[in-house]
Amino acid sequence: MSTRMDDATLSAAGSSAEGKASRRRRRLRRWLPWGIVIFLFLYLAIVGVSALIAKNALESVIPVAGDVQDAVASGDTEAARARVDEVAANTGTARAATDHVFWRGLEWLPVVGDDIRSVRLAAAAGDDLVRDALTPFASVDITAIGPVDGALNLDAVRGLAEPMAQAAAATERVQIDLSEIDASTLLPPVQSQIGRVTEAVEALWPTLNRLAELMPHLPTMLGGDGPRNYIVMVQNNAEARSTGGNPASLMVLTADQGRIAITQQASSTDFNNARETPVAGLSESTATLYGDRVGRWIQDTTMAPDFRETANLVRAFWQDSYGTPPAGVLSLDPVALGYMLKATGPVGLPGGGQLTTENAAKTLLHDVYFQYPGDTFAERRAQDLFFGTAAGGVFDKITSGDANLVQLVQALAKASDEGRLLYASTDPTEMGVVDGTTFVGPLPVDNDDQTALGVFVNDTTEGKLDYYSRLSVTASSDVCTVSDEEEPTFTAKAKYDYTLKPGDVAGLPYYISTGRYYPKGVKATDMVFYGPLGAKWASATLDGQPVQPHVGTDDQGRPAVRIRIENQPATSHTLEVTFTGAAGQEYGPLDVVHTPMMKDVPVELSTPGCQ
Repeated sequence: MSTRMDDATLSAAGSSAEGKASRRRRRLRRWLPWGIVIFLFLYLAIVGVSALIAKNALESVIPVAGDVQDAVASGDTEAARARVDEVAANTGTARAATDHVFWRGLEWLPVVGDDIRSVRLAAAAGDDLVRDALTPFASVDITAIGPVDGALNLDAVRGLAEPMAQAAAATERVQIDLSEIDASTLLPPVQSQIGRVTEAVEALWPTLNRLAELMPHLPTMLGGDGPRNYIVMVQNNAEARSTGGNPASLMVLTADQGRIAITQQASSTDFNNARETPVAGLSESTATLYGDRVGRWIQDTTMAPDFRETANLVRAFWQDSYGTPPAGVLSLDPVALGYMLKATGPVGLPGGGQLTTENAAKTLLHDVYFQYPGDTFAERRAQDLFFGTAAGGVFDKITSGDANLVQLVQALAKASDEGRLLYASTDPTEMGVVDGTTFVGPLPVDNDDQTALGVFVNDTTEGKLDYYSRLSVTASSDVCTVSDEEEPTFTAKAKYDYTLKPGDVAGLPYYISTGRYYPKGVKATDMVFYGPLGAKWASATLDGQPVQPHVGTDDQGRPAVRIRIENQPATSHTLEVTFTGAAGQEYGPLDVVHTPMMKDVPVELSTPGCQ
């Protein structure tokens, strides 16, 4: 009896347990789809929020490099550090948001997996950039350099080397990390965002790298190991040359233990000009394209766009006249002096009046010739004194410490960006720092970062008539629309306007228009066009009609042609020169480099099909 009851009890219990299990399975079947949906919703929500955090952080990284550079250049280290700290919080959050298991779990997916991985790598690179590169860079305090009592603080200069080196090394590592991302396979929104971050890093790295290379040598350049002499020449844009103008005024700056002083001054007329042979050897391409006058007149040493050759010639002229030449040559123009006057304040001029940031270019490139027409020896010497006093006054204020260092750095940076600041040294290490930069000339050394077309102006009138000239350039290329089997074309179209009014010709001072080689008021100009590296000259037109260049050659690995034009007052000419590149070759973005004129040179670029 009990046995049967036990069996029944067990049977009932088993049925009950089976029923409960069945109900659990039914509930599980009902809730499982919802559970999966909820899990997927939470998963995607986490990934979506992470993506938004990463997107916002990457967007904040793009402007921060420029913001920090501006703050450091302005001497506001507090603002620089605050900007870095602000962005570091964002990039740290973005790194964490894209480095968890949910994010990595999607990297195996087809189509979008590469995009998800790339965002993670970019977020990590952005965080490294801010923490390892911009943080030490933001600690740089240029105001600590001084000057104090007329001397720069060389210990403070030496102290800049380490943070610059750290920032440059970290930026290089970030570049390497970003290079692991194949942007060509990414979806357009991700590709665009990654591309902008990469561009920001690529724009920052050259500056940091050059500074890191320069800083260890800067104390020596400032006379820390003994006196160092430098020629400073002021190019006169009113008589245009490829890198600016006729080097009318020259001086020697001597740096000794951070203290800088003007120790000698000269004008272009103080040298042995009209030589029978060049003062130093010329490159074959320079002699072909510009003639040997480049080495026979110091006024023509700036005709070729390679400033290393210019500096070598200027040093040779100096040695010929004064003995041992200085180690380096620095060049600027009256427009750059005008920028520097914002930092120094006004400078007194002979006969009264002041040179200011507002009137510097007009005074030095135009008004002085009405005050001293130059048709007598006394007036020419008065001109020399005027220029020497103007340029010397600016540098006197700088070397005596009577200048705002932050504003001076900003002025020099602006002048450098416009191609108005050039430098070359006899020291191989120092040249290694500036080689490949615009300090040694406007033409880049390859077509990678930019495919540059050069448009340069050289006056052949003997006068100062380029005060009345205006240049504008339009450049175009079909490089993005031709097939790999076709040769791309690159075209530079330059419009040269001569604005002198016919009624003003008679009143021009002798030095503005001598009338010796051309009728008074007539303007003769050599326009020199350079194509991309490895390209070939194809064709040229003058005012729409085919024209044969006066001379053409290969210079710095580029095809170059020279075409002479003559302008009557109030006339203009348009020249169009086309070059052909190599089929299938990779070219960087199109750009134009040109003579720094007194007035800005408008440049328009057209590259259909390029992003």
